Amino acid sequence: MSPANEAPPRCVQPIVAVATPDERDPATWPLEVFAPLQRVLDQSRTAAGAAVRDTFAHVDRQMSAREFVVFWNASRLKAMATVGARGAPHIAPVHAEFVNGRLRSTVYENAVRRRDLQRNPQVALTTWGAQGATAIVYGRAREIPGTLRDTRPGATGAARRTVALEIEVTRIYAMKGRAE
Repeated sequence: MSPANEAPPRCVQPIVAVATPDERDPATWPLEVFAPLQRVLDQSRTAAGAAVRDTFAHVDRQMSAREFVVFWNASRLKAMATVGARGAPHIAPVHAEFVNGRLRSTVYENAVRRRDLQRNPQVALTTWGAQGATAIVYGRAREIPGTLRDTRPGATGAARRTVALEIEVTRIYAMKGRAE
């Protein structure tokens, strides 16, 4: 396989430590797992304002729920935004993936975004790819009990820990890249 055709590298430490390869691979999921995501995609497109519709409603670029999950999980990094106590946004790159149809992510134990989510669970994530493919996801995050674990040391060499999040998806805007 040439470097351009290689699958993107997976995170060394999976977001959901106990997930099986099949639970992480949307190609193995039963069709009913995609139904709630398809409803969110359709409802989001219908309820979107004019500017969002004008961007994401191109019929030839719309993604099905399966296409969206495959695109999302293939993107190595996403940007996650939270809202601080004084209304200021906080944004950072994160790993986030769908596992068995549920959006999961992690946050560092001492991150400002973790404190933000404890006060206000609203979150937005985005990722993008070749030829203008993009996805924006809105939702409500909650910590998954019992998921605090050690992760790789930071730049200072100090030990770090993360906690896993489950994000209840409330809106999705997604579109395929332009054909070449």
